[in-house]
Amino acid sequence: MKAVCLGGAGAMSASLLYDLHKTSDFDEIVLADFDEGKAKQTIDLMDDDRRFSFTKLDATKKEEIAKVLKGADCVFDGLPDQFMGNFMDVASEIGINGVSLSTIELTDERLVKYSDALKKKGNAVLINSGGGTITSVMDILASEELDEVEEINEYWSLWRPITQATPGLIYAAMQFDPASSWRVYWENGEYIRNLPPFALPKDWEFPEPIGKQETHIIEHGEPMPPFIPAIREKGLKRVICRGVFHYGWTRLARFFLENGIFGAEPIEINGVKVSPYEVIMKHIERHAAEKREDSYTIAKKLGFKPQDIMSVEVIGSKNGMANRIIYYCEPRYPFFDGKPATASMEYGSFVGVAGSVSLQMLAHGEISQKGAFHVETSNVDARKLFNEYEKRGFKFTKQSSFNV
Repeated sequence: MKAVCLGGAGAMSASLLYDLHKTSDFDEIVLADFDEGKAKQTIDLMDDDRRFSFTKLDATKKEEIAKVLKGADCVFDGLPDQFMGNFMDVASEIGINGVSLSTIELTDERLVKYSDALKKKGNAVLINSGGGTITSVMDILASEELDEVEEINEYWSLWRPITQATPGLIYAAMQFDPASSWRVYWENGEYIRNLPPFALPKDWEFPEPIGKQETHIIEHGEPMPPFIPAIREKGLKRVICRGVFHYGWTRLARFFLENGIFGAEPIEINGVKVSPYEVIMKHIERHAAEKREDSYTIAKKLGFKPQDIMSVEVIGSKNGMANRIIYYCEPRYPFFDGKPATASMEYGSFVGVAGSVSLQMLAHGEISQKGAFHVETSNVDARKLFNEYEKRGFKFTKQSSFNV
């Protein structure tokens, strides 16, 4: 079998490829990317695994995506979000099984169009297969222990300094623009949108080194639990996804908000109009350029392991008594076994592992559903996914209490 990874030189895709190197039985794995230098650095991590090769890709051109996918059995789309339309157009036209890191909102009419086209071809594309899949799996396992589910809270810890980030991550992390409509939660069958930055604050205790932090609603895709049959049928009323950023990001966000930087008018300098926001972000992007170092050196410089920790809190009842179940997920560290990587690559390991597990299950026919959908909404056993993450060294900690 032949697998292709689009955008394989990216920080999130690197861990997917490393997991394929360690666990998959693919005969050929092609890394397709525009940046040949970074792509070859990633391939160098694979212990001279002869299954890996590189091909140049310009993802702005659909015909190039189609050319790269010719002869492939399955594909992982690790391209930046702006190329999601190009990828889905090609995948649904040629008919191929795949997994995408990016997502299409469940209320987007394009999702139905793509899904119908893939069904006709007899194929499936699993969208948004990353950290959200892992939190959904924890949601499902906790809900299965309860008779009724009242509320689900998800907590993300994006605990990395500004100096440890890719250019794409810098903009993704700066999600505090008051004009953004992506801060959303679900309650009683409806989505509540357009919340302000730092809305719905709540203290949450993460494992060390993060500890107790004030979390708040973050920009996130539409909450998935309402679309998961095993959860929805238990009377779910509310889902909120909160997170906390390393204090460097939080200080910067508050500075932007207090000084009106997000919506500031352009300033003319030497006859050229420049956005104050873009000027600051470009400086940060330049300042945050990462180096590939062994994981232990990175941790020593940070003062802690470069890990994102995810958590869920499921509140409901069992045998008529209130109950609360909490799960924490801590990815394996160091994911790349101490080999030269960047902090973002280590941080993103949970994304790559989730994608790799889904891709291998799809390739082996363990997912029979066709169309475009999230793997956690399918009939795939959540325990199967959970076990695959545990096999890869992910640490899951469960707590249960009646103190709601």
